[in-house]
Amino acid sequence: MNKSLKLSAIFLLLTLSACGWHLRGTGSAATIDRLYLSASAPNSVFTQTLERYLRSSGIELVDSAADAEYTLKLIKETAKRRTATVSASARISERLLEEQVEYQVNKPDGTVTIERSIATVERIYEYNEDNVLATEDEAQLLKREMYIDLARQIANRLRHLNSGATSKPPAQSAP
Repeated sequence: MNKSLKLSAIFLLLTLSACGWHLRGTGSAATIDRLYLSASAPNSVFTQTLERYLRSSGIELVDSAADAEYTLKLIKETAKRRTATVSASARISERLLEEQVEYQVNKPDGTVTIERSIATVERIYEYNEDNVLATEDEAQLLKREMYIDLARQIANRLRHLNSGATSKPPAQSAP
């Protein structure tokens, strides 16, 4: 019985590895060695989060576009907050946070590699008007998580640049 359990576990692992399954974040490494990051808001929280994420992915951020394989240009960051649901007593019960980053990737000669694209993340959180401070803390925590998701989206697009992938933006999907 013990031997059949071991064989079943080995078979399962081989099956999962054969189909290409892998844990999130353990996929193929970045194929870009050096990147120049140009941002309209270089000191924004998102830009700093993206820099940390790219560095942790093994991408060296350089000081000039001439020294880089590609230039990632962050064109515009947009944050929206609106009411998602209202209770029966006409009070806000949930809020929606939306973060968008418009970006483009160029080669050093100016050739557009990834056309203007928009990375978007949305999150809904419970709004409690009796405890506004805790609600705002939750919103700030969600925003930090959303910045990491946006950085991951952009890094995933960058990961496929040298593999001959198309420069068309991916289809947008609902959260």
